[in-house]
Amino acid sequence: MANPTPTDTAPLLRGGSFQTPNLAAAHPREDAPYETPQNSTRTDEPTEGPQSNAPTEPPRASMDDKQASHRDDVPELPAGTASSVSIVKPEAPPSTHGRRPRGEALAKIREDLSSPRIKPLIFPFVCLVGGIVLALGHHLFNQWADGRTVGKSPNIPQQWILRVGTAFGFAFQTILAASLSFVVCQILWYYARRKYMTLQDLNTLYLVERRDTIPTFMSNAVTRAPFLVLMVTFSLMLPIAAIFSPASLSVVFLVTNTSGSCVVSAANVTDGINSTHIYAAEDGVFLSGVSGPALKITQRALVGGVIPSLPMFCGDNCIYDASMDSMTFNCQEGVTLPPGQMGTVDPAHPGPGTRTYWNATSDGPSTDPTLPFYVGWMTDAYTDGMTQYLNGTTGSAYCTPMLAHYNFSVQRLNGVQIVSYTTSITGPMSPATHYDQNNDQPTYAALQIGAIALAARNHLLGSLSVTSNPGGSRDDYNSSVISASFLNISTIGVESFIWGDVVEGIQETAANITASMLLLDLGGMKNSTCMYTNQDLVYSYHRLGLWIPYGIALLIVAVSLLFGVLIFLRFNPENLTTSLTDTIGITRSPTFETFDHKGSNKAGQATVEDTTRFRLGKQADGHLEFATQRDFT
Repeated sequence: MANPTPTDTAPLLRGGSFQTPNLAAAHPREDAPYETPQNSTRTDEPTEGPQSNAPTEPPRASMDDKQASHRDDVPELPAGTASSVSIVKPEAPPSTHGRRPRGEALAKIREDLSSPRIKPLIFPFVCLVGGIVLALGHHLFNQWADGRTVGKSPNIPQQWILRVGTAFGFAFQTILAASLSFVVCQILWYYARRKYMTLQDLNTLYLVERRDTIPTFMSNAVTRAPFLVLMVTFSLMLPIAAIFSPASLSVVFLVTNTSGSCVVSAANVTDGINSTHIYAAEDGVFLSGVSGPALKITQRALVGGVIPSLPMFCGDNCIYDASMDSMTFNCQEGVTLPPGQMGTVDPAHPGPGTRTYWNATSDGPSTDPTLPFYVGWMTDAYTDGMTQYLNGTTGSAYCTPMLAHYNFSVQRLNGVQIVSYTTSITGPMSPATHYDQNNDQPTYAALQIGAIALAARNHLLGSLSVTSNPGGSRDDYNSSVISASFLNISTIGVESFIWGDVVEGIQETAANITASMLLLDLGGMKNSTCMYTNQDLVYSYHRLGLWIPYGIALLIVAVSLLFGVLIFLRFNPENLTTSLTDTIGITRSPTFETFDHKGSNKAGQATVEDTTRFRLGKQADGHLEFATQRDFT
């Protein structure tokens, strides 16, 4: 049926095809509901409510001359009445005012579930299933890569592994966005068929449906169509899943340890045939000092405060163990020092005196490594009154050399050496500078271990002090302990000596010197078991990093799609889209054809476009089109 167009009323009057006007429409108001006139009555949906009729300008004729000539039953009117008549369209069947009963609505939905009607639903559901398949595919791909060495097994470059994960993420969000587009379109028609809206409101809804962000969030669409804005927001947020999901596959260092046979130092100081001599002997019988190589090694251990670089018998990224008999110091703290051990300074009586920061003295001949020694230390500053600002220790101890057994674990990982050890005291030391109680000369083990003890103790004996008098002061530093790691000498402001844990430092010095002996050939080599450390760069799959963004996106789209299907069956059985064809079909009405000619051009006055409201629905002639609350034809 061709759409009627406005024509001149003179031929129609001569044909006698008009009747007296019987419809009037009120000016639309924002705060009052409107009544749908007969020429825009919907047969399938409720209206928003009645309103009182008010006089308005007579509508223009909307039937052509041919149609008018068949209306012979309408009497002719006087010629003077042509400007005050209007055409009455055929009345639509009576419309139910209000919502359709629930049972009737369910029956309508069941009728719409026929095969032709559900074809538009296939594509969004296929997209949803495709999103699930892509999520599972991404999961299986990450699971396949999990634990594999980067660039090996198989030989795929790392960048391509990451690109595949990124492709999964963007394909996932793209296909779910296509499914959500169906829902967005249905909600658009839901609001178009449920509410009267101005032409500007309809334009805004179309822009929102096209994901135009400015109309979506900076217009009245938020209040006019909140569910439409919500669905578009979900659609715009889908790329978040594509951003977070590729990070579920990362690369980490994997450290694995495997054992294997190796040859290491026997570290046997008691082997007089194969061991390098650590001691220096007087007449080849009694200990007189430390050999040159051993003395050099012990000095490096003390000054550095750490164990020097030891040989790696099994190569890099390997751990080997070595056991060695040696000595340690068993110290008793808080003892009473001999008189004058810490100097004679008296701050209350200025004069000649000595300020002592460290003093260690042997309890007998200093050449006997078995004898204990006293040690006192003080954290102090050269200037009186500054000690209270120093964070250090002050104390005394009595240390006795003892036999000890060491278990060293030497590891070199990526060129960095790490040495750990455990110590156990096994007993007192044997004489090394004289005959024992049985009038026997020192054993080879006593000479070797005695040399280690002598080297360690000699580095600790001596004093660090300052002698002052009215004429000046004199530094007296005659101990190697000035280079110890547990002493901090500060020269900021005033010279000060700040001590750490001294007893622990003394014991660590003995351990460092003992470990340094592994640089010498002690007892030859022996077969052993080493632990080889392999450090590989592998892929690591974090499952929550994948399924949290994917799961949230799938849940939102699934619930939204169910909501969209219900709207489609109830409010869009015609399967309208926002395509050009459907848009032309629902806007080709007499109202839209003559709409542009009805606006007001006066400044400061609202145009008809600003006040007229439209709603989509089936008209009396069966056509689906936008109709107004006023007849402008």
